Amino acid sequence: MAKKPNKETQKKYQEMVEFGCVVCKKLYGVYTPPCIHHFTGAGMGLKSVDKFIPLCHTHHQGKEGIHHLGTHTWSEKYGTQQSLLDWYNNET
Repeated sequence: MAKKPNKETQKKYQEMVEFGCVVCKKLYGVYTPPCIHHFTGAGMGLKSVDKFIPLCHTHHQGKEGIHHLGTHTWSEKYGTQQSLLDWYNNET
């Protein structure tokens, strides 16, 4: 069972939900409702518990999503997860 996020992490999640999908906002300047994506690429199917970005369904699990395209292809198309997190942090 996944561990429940602490209050600080819950606050970060809420701020990201209010911001919207980082890909949609950066590339198209629009808000789309996101879910929280934990960085992939931690190895052996693991996810990073301390790095996450807001992604809409399309960019998360949809046909253009990181979980559909794979991390490498998705990163070539939209930028790395870290670069999008850095952009988000500069915007907020």
